[in-house]
Amino acid sequence: MTMQTDQLFGYDVYTQDGDKLGAVDNVWVDDATDQTEFIGVKTGWLFGKTHIIPTADAQISGNTVTIPYGKDQIEGAPSFDADAEISPDEEQQVYRYYGLGRSTAPSPSGLPAGDTTGYSDTATQRTVSTGDMSGTDLPTPPTEADVTLSEEELAVGKRTVQTGQARLRKVVRTEHREVPVDLRREDIEIERIPAGEVSDATATGQAFQEQTIDVPLMAEEPVVEKQAHVTGGVRMTKTVETDTQTVGGDVRSEDVEVDQNADESTAGRDF
Repeated sequence: MTMQTDQLFGYDVYTQDGDKLGAVDNVWVDDATDQTEFIGVKTGWLFGKTHIIPTADAQISGNTVTIPYGKDQIEGAPSFDADAEISPDEEQQVYRYYGLGRSTAPSPSGLPAGDTTGYSDTATQRTVSTGDMSGTDLPTPPTEADVTLSEEELAVGKRTVQTGQARLRKVVRTEHREVPVDLRREDIEIERIPAGEVSDATATGQAFQEQTIDVPLMAEEPVVEKQAHVTGGVRMTKTVETDTQTVGGDVRSEDVEVDQNADESTAGRDF
C-alpha cells in the first residue's frame, strides 16, 4: 500500500469481512523506503492502546482502508501505545502473528527490500509518525464510548411464621351459695272447751278411762336440687393487625469518573 502518511489519519478501517474496526489514529513508516509499514487503530477494546496492523496487503478505496484479516484476529493482535517506537523484535512479533515473512534483505526496517521470505534479527529502528491532524474533521472516531452502569435495589418479600398460639380451655369452678327458703311446720295448741262443746259421741263410755290419742305433726324441710342451664358462651376469633417495620441492606451502584488529563501511566487502566 503506497499512500502519503498524512492522508491516512482518520481513514475508516474495515476487515475483509466488512466489519468496521475504527479509524486510523497512528502510522509507522519505514525509514528506508519512506513507505507506510503499519497502521494503528483504536478499536475501543483496549483503553489507551492501539492495535497494530501491517499494511503490506491492505487496500485503499476513497477514505477506507480494507485489511486482509478478520475481526477476531485483530482482537488478539499485539497492541502498543500510540507514540511507541517499535523494536526489531516487536516487528518480528507482529509479522509472525499475522503470518507474514520479515525481509532478510538489507534494510533498516522489516519491509521487504528484495527477498520477502524468512526472518531477520538484524537490528532496525522504527520511527513513529503522528502526522498532521490539522485537516481532520472533528470529532475524530470513536465519537462515542458506552459504559454500562448497574445498580442494586432491595427486594423485600414476606413469609408467614408462627409466633405463638392461643388456647381456650373450659374449667369447672365450685362455690358455696346460700339461698333463703320458707319452711312450714305443724305445732299444737292446747285449750279447754266447755262441756257443752264436747260431742256426745266422744264423751260416751270414756268416763274414767285412760286414753291416748296420737296426732301426727308435719313439717316442711328443704330439698336441694341442681339443674344445669346455658348462661352464655365464649367465642375466639382471629383478627389481623398490621405493624410497620423498616428493613435495610447495603446496595451497590456503579458510576463513571472521567479524567480528561489522564497521563500515560493511567491511560490504559479500566474504570
